[in-house]
Amino acid sequence: MLARFAKVFGVVGLFGLCLLGREETRSQEPAAQNAQAPNSSDGAVVPKGLEVQARGPIHEAFATPTSDPKPTPPLAKKPPAPVEEMPPEEKPDGDVVWIGGYWALDDDRNDFLWVSGCWRAKPQGKDWVPGYWREQGVQWQWVPGFWRNVTEGGNVQDVTYYPEPPAPPNIAAPGNPPAADMLYVPGYWSWVGDHYVWRAGYWTRARAGWVYVPSHYRWTPSGYIFVGGYWDYSLSRRGVLYAPVVVDTVVVGPRFVYTPYYAVTDTIVLDAFFIRPAYHHYYFGDYYGPRYSSIGFESTIVYSRRGYDSLVVYQRWEYRDNPRWYDTQINLVIARDSGRAPVPPRTLVQQNTVINNVTNVTNVTNVNNTNVTNVSNNVTNNVSKTQVLAPAKSVVAARGGKTVTLAQADRVQAKQATQAVQHAALSERIKTETVAPGTPPPTKPRTAAINVPTQPNNSAAALPGNNTKGSNAGNTLGKTGPTSGTTTNAAGPGNPGTSLPHGQDAGKTAAGSDPTKTKGANATTTITRPATTNPELNRSKTGSPPPPPANRDRDKSKDDKKKSPNN
Repeated sequence: MLARFAKVFGVVGLFGLCLLGREETRSQEPAAQNAQAPNSSDGAVVPKGLEVQARGPIHEAFATPTSDPKPTPPLAKKPPAPVEEMPPEEKPDGDVVWIGGYWALDDDRNDFLWVSGCWRAKPQGKDWVPGYWREQGVQWQWVPGFWRNVTEGGNVQDVTYYPEPPAPPNIAAPGNPPAADMLYVPGYWSWVGDHYVWRAGYWTRARAGWVYVPSHYRWTPSGYIFVGGYWDYSLSRRGVLYAPVVVDTVVVGPRFVYTPYYAVTDTIVLDAFFIRPAYHHYYFGDYYGPRYSSIGFESTIVYSRRGYDSLVVYQRWEYRDNPRWYDTQINLVIARDSGRAPVPPRTLVQQNTVINNVTNVTNVTNVNNTNVTNVSNNVTNNVSKTQVLAPAKSVVAARGGKTVTLAQADRVQAKQATQAVQHAALSERIKTETVAPGTPPPTKPRTAAINVPTQPNNSAAALPGNNTKGSNAGNTLGKTGPTSGTTTNAAGPGNPGTSLPHGQDAGKTAAGSDPTKTKGANATTTITRPATTNPELNRSKTGSPPPPPANRDRDKSKDDKKKSPNN
C-alpha cells in the first residue's frame, strides 16, 4: 500500500488522494505547485504549506477529560475558515465513523493549527455533537463538543441545559481497591427536583478493553450539559487518531483539500499524555517543562494524584501486576520536566531526522538504541528516538489489526456526512446556546432540541481485539458494547422489574421524584435527574455490574497488557 502511495504521490502529489471527480478537480491547486520533496522515511509527500506535528491536541471526539466544567478562555484571534478535509482512502477494519477536524490554538506560535479528523468507533448509544467557535465581540471562544444519547431506534434525545453544578465536595480518597479487578467510579452532582444532590462514588469491576467514562458536565454558554457515565473503548480500540498539522493558508491556497495520512502511535499517546482542564482537551507529545506547566499543561499521570482521570485509572488497572508502574511514570515525567530524560520529537521532520541520524551511524560504540542525545546537524539535544507518527496502516498493524481501502464514492459520502453534521451542529448550537449580554445564569434546567443528523458508520469487520465471530461479525463495533441503561431488581427472566437509581432500593424514591403511571407488579419509578445510560448508576442491589456483552469481554487482560518501555 505504501508503494502505491509513493507511486501516486510521485505523479500528482498528495492531491491524488483528494480528487472528488471532475467537479472537485477544478477546485484544487495544481499538484506540482503544492508538492514538496518527501520528508518521511516511507516516502510519502507532505504538501507545501503543511507541517505535520508530532504533538498537539487530541481530537475531543477521540478522548475528552471529565475535569470540572468551566468556560474556556476567550482568544483575541479569529480562527480561519475550516479546512476542506477529505477522509483517508483507508480506514480501520471495523464499524467506525469519520469525524471531521477543527482549529485549535497552538500556544508556541500564538496561532491556530488544524486538529485532523479521526476514525472513531462510537460508544454504544452515543452520537457526537461537534464543538464550535463562538464570536464574542472581538474575541472567540471554543464551546466543547459532547456525546449525546441515541435511542435504539436511532432517534437522538433532546439536550437539557442545567445550572452550574457546585464544586465537588472535599471527600477522602477512596483508598486501595477492595479487589484486584475493581476500579473506582467517582461521584457527581445530580439535579433532583429544584437543586443538586451529590451521588457518592463506588467501586465497580473493570473490563479488559473498556474504559469507564464517569458522569460529568460539559460547559456551554447557556448552561451545563450532563453526560451520564458510559463504557467506551480503550484508546487502541477507538479507531485512528491522526496528527495535527500547521497549515499556511497562503501557501496552500483557498482550494486546497487536505487528507490526513500520519497517525499517532498508541504508545506515545499514553507515554506522553497531558491534560489542560481550562481548554477541555487532552494533548500528546512534548509539553514538558515549566513553560507549559505555567500555561495549564499537566501530565495526566501527575494530575491523577489529585483529580480523576478515567484513562489513567484504566492504565493502572492494566498494570496492576506491576506495583512499580505508577511511580515509574511519575519519575519519568519529573525527569523529562527537568531535562534529565529525553523527550519525544515535536514534528514529523524532527522525528525522521533523529531516526535517520541514528540509522545511518555505523561502527560506533556506546550508542543507546533508545535515546539519542547531542544529535548532529543542529537538530536538537535530548530528543528520544521515538516514533510518534507513522502511516495509519502501520499504526493499525502494530495493534494486530488491518485497514481496508475505501472506494472514492465512500470517501466522498463520509466527507459530506461529516460536513452536514458540523454545519448543522454549528447552526443549531448557536441558535440554542446564544445568550444576550447581561443575562443572568440559569437557575433551573431548560430542554431544547438540537437537530443534528446522526452520522452513519462506515462498517466492515470488527476491530482487532473484539474476537467477534459468526454471521454478525463485521457489523458489531460501535453497536454492541457493555450493557447500558437500566438493570433490574426483578425475579426471573423477562420481568422488567423496577428501574432504580444508584444506591436506591425497590419501592423507594428520592426527594423530588415523580412516579410514572404503573401497572401491576412491574411499577417503574422515575427520578427527576439528568438522563443517563450509565449502567453502574442503575445497578442491581447486589452492586454487581451488568453482564458483559456477548463476544466482547473475552479479552484476557494479561494478553492485552502492553509492556511499559520504561520498566
